[in-house]
Amino acid sequence: MEKDTTYMLHLGIAEKGKMYAVQGNHKEALRHYKEAIKMTQGQEMGETFFQHYMQCTLESLELMGAYDDVLNYCEKFLELLNTKEESDFISKYKTDTWQRMAFQYLHKDDPETALEYLTAITKEAGRGKLKMADTLFNWINRRYNLTKKQILDLQNENHYFIVNKNNLKPEIAIELPQAIP
Repeated sequence: MEKDTTYMLHLGIAEKGKMYAVQGNHKEALRHYKEAIKMTQGQEMGETFFQHYMQCTLESLELMGAYDDVLNYCEKFLELLNTKEESDFISKYKTDTWQRMAFQYLHKDDPETALEYLTAITKEAGRGKLKMADTLFNWINRRYNLTKKQILDLQNENHYFIVNKNNLKPEIAIELPQAIP
């Protein structure tokens, strides 16, 4: 019974975080994600939930403009992936992470570094595997002057953000007490 309660509790707390994120209150979303992540440690399927909640966390950080924080997390994740045996699964994680990093560098007005990651994606996965990466690769090579709005529009058009109003489940959301930092 306790296992089921903890399971539902972290799901509900993370869901409330997603609701805050959709409202644009990323600071509160991050507080909820952090607590949900803590609750998954040592739990059955904890790694799966951890990965999902980290993706939610990275999205909120990116939307807050904390690009260096996102890059830090991505670099640590890549270090972890480099300790794993190569597989299609690991390769996909790498290319997805490089794509996220490319977006961060574009947000930071550093298209040259973004292009390095997009080139790595092309070498690892080939052209046509990640539509957004291909689009960015073409835009940067053509020396387009990309605005933050154009980048965000591309992300939204391609469902880059997993946290959105269409997949919220408010019926399971659980608010954290304000006493939890």
